[in-house]
Amino acid sequence: MSLSFDANVSAQQLVDILPNGVAILNHRYELISASRRFQQLIPCFSTNFRDCWLDSVCADDRDRAVAEFQQASNDGDTLRIHYRISDQKDLWCSLILERLESTDLRCFGLDEKGGFVCTVADITSTKVAEIVQRKAAEAAQESKKQQERFIDMISHEVRNPLSAILHCTEDILEAVNHKATEIPKYDIAEAAETIGLCVSHQKKIVNDVLTFSKLDASMLALSPRSVQPQRHLASPLAIFRPELRKQHIQFEYKADVSYHDSKIDWAMADLDRMGQVLVNLLSNAVKFTSQSKNERMIRVSIGAAIERPTSYPPNVVFFDSGKAALKEDATDTPEWGSGEIAYIMVAVKDSGIGISDLAQKKLFQRFNQATPKTESVYGGSGLGLNVCRKLCHVHGGEIGVSSKEGHGSTFGFFFKVRRASPGSDDGSGWDNTSQLDQLAAGIQGLGNEVSGVNQTTEQPVISENPSVSWVGESEPGAYPDHRTVHTGNLARHTMKESKDEHQASSQNTGREQKGTGHRVLLVEDNVINRQVLSKKLKSAGFHIIEATNGQEAVDAARENKFDCILMDQEMPVMNGCTASRAIRDSEKDSSSHVPILGVTANARAEQDAELLNASMDDVIHKPYGIGELIQKINCMVDRSNQMIRKG
Repeated sequence: MSLSFDANVSAQQLVDILPNGVAILNHRYELISASRRFQQLIPCFSTNFRDCWLDSVCADDRDRAVAEFQQASNDGDTLRIHYRISDQKDLWCSLILERLESTDLRCFGLDEKGGFVCTVADITSTKVAEIVQRKAAEAAQESKKQQERFIDMISHEVRNPLSAILHCTEDILEAVNHKATEIPKYDIAEAAETIGLCVSHQKKIVNDVLTFSKLDASMLALSPRSVQPQRHLASPLAIFRPELRKQHIQFEYKADVSYHDSKIDWAMADLDRMGQVLVNLLSNAVKFTSQSKNERMIRVSIGAAIERPTSYPPNVVFFDSGKAALKEDATDTPEWGSGEIAYIMVAVKDSGIGISDLAQKKLFQRFNQATPKTESVYGGSGLGLNVCRKLCHVHGGEIGVSSKEGHGSTFGFFFKVRRASPGSDDGSGWDNTSQLDQLAAGIQGLGNEVSGVNQTTEQPVISENPSVSWVGESEPGAYPDHRTVHTGNLARHTMKESKDEHQASSQNTGREQKGTGHRVLLVEDNVINRQVLSKKLKSAGFHIIEATNGQEAVDAARENKFDCILMDQEMPVMNGCTASRAIRDSEKDSSSHVPILGVTANARAEQDAELLNASMDDVIHKPYGIGELIQKINCMVDRSNQMIRKG
């Protein structure tokens, strides 16, 4: 079988039917001939190839195309480049420009000065597939990183209180078995109280994780029932009575006139879930108000509106959730009834230390913290606020904040309800008030009784029928206060700012404590852990100096001589790794080397490697026994002393 070609079919016709464009250029890059497809893919056609090609290149890719063309021209190399078409940014082309062999020049009427063959192809489908694959890989990588951060965060928050629990348990066992007559009853009560607080914290984290997981998997179902909102929301407040009393915090629970005017008595709602939001916010309010050196006051208020709030409470700036939040609303199913829609609004206002500008920006940017350990910034793991926000969305509402550092904070949220007939709310209280919550509150109350707090501080009054008054942070249409203006400005500018994150520096170095033995710098930002560990180490004969963050540790190390430094990893202002490197840098001039023991609640091998790469000498993981810690310190100090003697 033989093949034959029609002699009348010219070479140009053959080239014109090819899917890729082809052109011949002389040594001055002038077009000698070009196929029809070439002229389609490079529409800005002229005899000057360089100009017509660059005119067809998308402006975003043009500088790169000019640079690569010039480089290939100077070096005499083949040009291979991918680019987008100027008037069709979604159309990708691949261009190859290479020199003709000397034997081929005559075929195209070119002299020995040379020439080029240029091919251009439409690679849009290939490029789109490549981009999709790359984005999928990046998304998978980011998802993996988020999972690791989430696991690190939960691991840190759950493991961290175990150290305090373990140390306090040792104290109680020691008192029971050996020194019951020598240790004051107050110390035992204090240890039990610390255990109760840590267990409550862990329970909160576990509850948040379970709720977050259900929300994330769209498996959390609301359970609406006919309730009296102002009465029902008073129940979860009761578990805070002992802590409010101990911290000498004035407490008010009030109803704004808007609640009275809206005439909402019974409503269909899942107030167990909304009580979870209230408890989360009130826990933070108590924690930060107890740190205030001035007035200590917390007010929980409840209001109502017929229309969906757009800026309520008026003194709270809502997180911008857009239409995404509306799609999560699960309150339109038949089980919610057909009553008139209304909105219950709750605000938690405190006179605490407030939230820094940087921390507020992070809240509005991501609603989660940059590092697993953020309780000194706001809200423990950072998970609680995400849970609150998602619960509000599912219940047809939203959450927001207003704050100013040193002037307290207000967190407010609203949720959608439907008016209902009187139900079976028997006043038995909040369903989520578990035996563990009651036990923790009982331990706190016992501590108050032993320490004499009950004799000096009145019991907070929390009425199921709060008094009605005008409440600024709960009154629709009220004028915003200075904190709201401040937070509003931060929220508006947060997404516009790309580089405005500065770290606050602290000028307070650790305060020296009395003691004997090795001089140890204890760097720990968690108040409970620092107090318990400091007490244990001092009783073991160590001379303890405390620092609450990495910057304080660096300052203290420059001004004092230590035998060992216990360096926590996750801290505000400056973390442990950065602080360790700074200390090592300052040691270069003196040729000294203080042993640094990294203390962390993280447990992965790569996280240990990160600490050791930051010039720490060893790592200990929370929770650890005090004996294990003392052994580590002594070994490190002995090893350091031996090296000094050999040197």
